[in-house]
Amino acid sequence: MRYRSALFLAILGASVATACSAQTAPRAEGSTGFPAGMSVADRKQILGVAGFDLSADLRNATHYCGEKEVVAKIGIGRRDINHDGKEEFFVVSQNNCPDGNGKLHAAIVFFDPRTKLYQSMLDVDGQPKIGPQSGTAWPQIDVTDGSKTTGFAFAASDNRYLPLSTIQYRKNLALARQPDKTPPGQLPTAGWTTPWSVGNLTPGQIAQLLAAAGYKRGPAGWKGCDGASDAGIPADDEIGNGAPIMDLNGDGKPEVVVMDGSFECYGNSGGRFAILTPVPGGWQIAGEGQDRPFFLATRSRSGWLDYEEGGPGFCHTRDRNDGKGYRDAGRIEDSPGACSW
Repeated sequence: MRYRSALFLAILGASVATACSAQTAPRAEGSTGFPAGMSVADRKQILGVAGFDLSADLRNATHYCGEKEVVAKIGIGRRDINHDGKEEFFVVSQNNCPDGNGKLHAAIVFFDPRTKLYQSMLDVDGQPKIGPQSGTAWPQIDVTDGSKTTGFAFAASDNRYLPLSTIQYRKNLALARQPDKTPPGQLPTAGWTTPWSVGNLTPGQIAQLLAAAGYKRGPAGWKGCDGASDAGIPADDEIGNGAPIMDLNGDGKPEVVVMDGSFECYGNSGGRFAILTPVPGGWQIAGEGQDRPFFLATRSRSGWLDYEEGGPGFCHTRDRNDGKGYRDAGRIEDSPGACSW
């Protein structure tokens, strides 16, 4: 492995306290950062996949803090992860925007010979640690973000790393045919253990949740919108400021987000979601909206978290639950004046 900065050393378990301020042009011998003979076009593409631009003088990686372009705090490294003779590129960065959180972020970029383009195989907040490797198999990668560590494994069907919980959930979803039945007076979450994760849901629990949201199981799996949309539970990292399974009202019991997607059915929003809350004997819909929810820091007087509905555009609906279900509580502008049209 070759590395360019103290920031990149985070992958090796070193401190990021002395992180470099930016990627600079590689040395002539090519012993660090990008290979010396790599074209400018390839460098730009690798940085672009990781969310950065290459400055005009080719010495710095840049990104935007709001509308202002600034020099990024990143490190570039290379490593042949699966020992197939081809190096992958690590782009490790630190959020240096004035209103940022200083978090470490890691992207692993590889060259796809099928598309002849560089693509991302992992893009996560946190510090990655590569596990043991055998032959040309892709090793597990554990990512630590604060106090949480998430395991990732390579999924050949997606040509990228996915959380272990997502891979297990997909297996269970394929087996989810007969919904569990909860006895009257008992909550469907009785016996659930923390940490809550989609990967811990059994096939019967998944079927019960999807059925409660109104989806139906057919020959091609769980569907919504009269069979035109694919239904399921989003991955642990697909919900803004939260997770698909989390306690939304502070009662210690988990709510679950389920969703279905189809541009044919829902147009540019791409899909709809429902939030299910446990009640004696089963599940009840507490809220619905387009695309997916982005949970906010504010709560209603009854203790439920507010959320912003996703979807296209820069003006979105804010929903609030007064204890009787989520309702429209106004608009949120992602840019000034977006809701004034």
